[in-house]
Amino acid sequence: MVIVGLSRNMDILESVRTAVELAGGLGIKEGETVLIRPNANTADPAPGSTNPEVLRGAIREVKRYKPGRIIVAEKSMITLDTEKVLKKLGLWQVAEEEGVDEILTFDHMKRWHVKPDGASSWPLGFFVPEIMASIDYMIALPVIKTHWTATFTMGLKSQISITSDRDRRQLPHGQRMDVLFGNMIAESNLVFKPDFYISDATKCFVTEGPNRGTLREPGIVLASPDVIANDTTGLALLKTLGTVPKIQGNSVWAQPQIKRAVELGLGVKNREEFTVKGSGIEEINEIIANLA
Repeated sequence: MVIVGLSRNMDILESVRTAVELAGGLGIKEGETVLIRPNANTADPAPGSTNPEVLRGAIREVKRYKPGRIIVAEKSMITLDTEKVLKKLGLWQVAEEEGVDEILTFDHMKRWHVKPDGASSWPLGFFVPEIMASIDYMIALPVIKTHWTATFTMGLKSQISITSDRDRRQLPHGQRMDVLFGNMIAESNLVFKPDFYISDATKCFVTEGPNRGTLREPGIVLASPDVIANDTTGLALLKTLGTVPKIQGNSVWAQPQIKRAVELGLGVKNREEFTVKGSGIEEINEIIANLA
């Protein structure tokens, strides 16, 4: 049974540790190369990007497994220098302080062209960094929040960070483009999908997004090895906070990203295939009710 762990603690590092433990642990094998991908699409602080303390907590959890190498890497939006963004956000500094083996950006890496079976919404395919083939275990650190075009951005959408600038120019933008955008987001997960998600809901945008909007501060960290379980639970959490009509007024399973991800077999297929465990989450029953 897939588990989503939710934890709320004044100490964010403790929230990360507890959420990961509730979700069953990372399962990294000793000596493996681990890639951690924070969200740093822009230089806007949390919830515009991953809280640096969530990254710190993730690195410390990985170290418990005695990996061979720990790499932190990300790619910011088109026109931005990812190294500068990571440094402005303090994510680069946290990675250095925690002694990771390498900090990289995907900005100018050598890439492979891929067009996975099922990626029908990507007629030109997309390009992924060659380094992905050398990674044994990958962790994404998405932020739980709304997105003005895609409706929401969480674990599934975090995969867009491995695509190139030319790929991102294929992405549709506009209030009525959520279905195509959702399909493309889901299909980008057909290659090099992360093994685990530690999602930052310490602060969330419940309107607009991804870099500005109505702010809420639930102080929660989510963790799961399953992207669909992760994202549906994130959507259920947003509904407890009061969010945009497309989320508030619909089942979490009706969202285009989720529907396409289920069709592609990217994770759980329905609510019966996972459970939610919480620590310090007074509203857990409301969150669970929103998963219907």
